[in-house]
Amino acid sequence: MSTNLRKPAFVLLAALVALLSSGSAQAQQIGFVRDDKPTTAGLITPSAAFSHSSSGGAIAIERHSKGIYMVRFTNLGNGLDSNLMVDAYGTGSNFCVVGGWGSPNGTDVTANVECFGHGGARADTGFTALYQARMPSDATKPTVAFVLADQPTTATYTPNANFQYNPAGAMNSVARLATGTYNVKLPDLKVLGGTVLVAGYGGPVHCQETSWDLYGVGNAVHGTEVKVNCTDIAGAPIDAEFSLVYSISETAGYAAASANGGAIFASKPGATTEYSVSNRRSIPIDGETMYAEETEKGVYAWTMNVEDTWTNSTVLATAYGAPGNYCKTQSWESTPTITTVLVGCFDAAGHPAKTRFTATFQLAGVH
Repeated sequence: MSTNLRKPAFVLLAALVALLSSGSAQAQQIGFVRDDKPTTAGLITPSAAFSHSSSGGAIAIERHSKGIYMVRFTNLGNGLDSNLMVDAYGTGSNFCVVGGWGSPNGTDVTANVECFGHGGARADTGFTALYQARMPSDATKPTVAFVLADQPTTATYTPNANFQYNPAGAMNSVARLATGTYNVKLPDLKVLGGTVLVAGYGGPVHCQETSWDLYGVGNAVHGTEVKVNCTDIAGAPIDAEFSLVYSISETAGYAAASANGGAIFASKPGATTEYSVSNRRSIPIDGETMYAEETEKGVYAWTMNVEDTWTNSTVLATAYGAPGNYCKTQSWESTPTITTVLVGCFDAAGHPAKTRFTATFQLAGVH
């Protein structure tokens, strides 16, 4: 078995060897984190209110060098059948991508994050990260599928089985349609709707979903397909690797009926009064209606009415349908009656930009 999964230089080769030689991960392992101290040297322990590990093990973040971070999830598994999503956190136009993930000892998971200024130079940046590992589940209840698209110039391929998942047991595939344009097929996910997250991988690129829908022949539906676009820092199409998570009914890290978060597709980037984002391309939390609005150019508020103050949470956002633009999580807070998420979106030059986006609010809970 081989893989071209890249690792920053500070991750030892032994980590990759352990990753490739170990067995499959346990079902539905999940870990997430928020780093709001991006300039702090050495190891830090993230706030418990914004981090979680299904293993109950310790979580640590290390700033290795400017804009390069390593997150360690103790006892979370061996890193196979797994996915990592990342998002920049905070104000400003910096952005972050997936830097790779693995298991240095076959037990702990190491997730790497790389962050940049809008011009492509490495920059210390807050971030959120969501790791999950899954085993085949009930095919009659499709929930989460993911893929690491790691062959950006290949016309059509089946990605490495260790870094993709389909709840029906099928193999996902990726097709390159043109420079920087890809079609990801997720067989047997036959319910229209759900939500998508996309992150660039391994360098200063912007990747986003441009559409997702059912595919098939005639009246026969075969699954869901997601179109992805990647651009360089100037907004020009570029062949690039990316990580993608599709989820329906439940949010990115969980199985059916776990009710551990919400997700939206904010489709009205110029709406300055709140509008409902509770539709088939969303995942409601507690059955409550969710709303979005633009509060200033390129800044959006997503609100959820709730009955409790939610802790142990993280948020990730992805731009939609505007090649070269990108979105990030600015902040979120929860009170006993409402949770508010702020998302900031930018054009390739780093200027605030009206942009459609998807966003996921993830809670700790049943795995």
